[in-house]
Amino acid sequence: CLLYHPDLESVGGGRGYLDQFPTEKELFEYDVVFLGDVGIGGKQLTPQDCVNLRQLVRSQAGGLVFLPGFRGFQNSLQTSELEELYPVVLDPAHPKGHGSSRPSRFALTEAGRRSLLTRLEPDDSANETVWNALPGFQWYAAALRAKIGSQVLATHDSDSSSSGRVPLIATRTVGTGKVLFMG
Repeated sequence: CLLYHPDLESVGGGRGYLDQFPTEKELFEYDVVFLGDVGIGGKQLTPQDCVNLRQLVRSQAGGLVFLPGFRGFQNSLQTSELEELYPVVLDPAHPKGHGSSRPSRFALTEAGRRSLLTRLEPDDSANETVWNALPGFQWYAAALRAKIGSQVLATHDSDSSSSGRVPLIATRTVGTGKVLFMG
């Protein structure tokens, strides 16, 4: 784990934590990389880190998971080498996403009902029951739409953009690797 935190002078630490982003060669030892509310900038990713992550996914069959956050740092990745990997188009008008005092719910798409990524129970009916019983969420990333070639697994149950329901879980294949967006 490598923890970038905007309120700390250095990266977060502890047993098992990395003290810097892996080099290109070191990065290829990883199967999956999770990016939270992190972007390009001071005490965050560099443009070269983004080039290396793109290469990990495209050529090394790596996985990349985007987990945006309410600080909106992930929007700076939209002008980096990682832009082509993103399964969705983020809304530049709402970089910090949308919050609500009232919980919202997920709505599985047909692809989401079939996907192993969203399979919480082996039986279709039981799986749907589990998803319907999940606690609601009070924040989500502002995505306008899924990109061509992406597969949306879950949407917001009621909020939509001009392109339809807001995609919350989407995946796509890029080169030999896979990318997952969990907004």
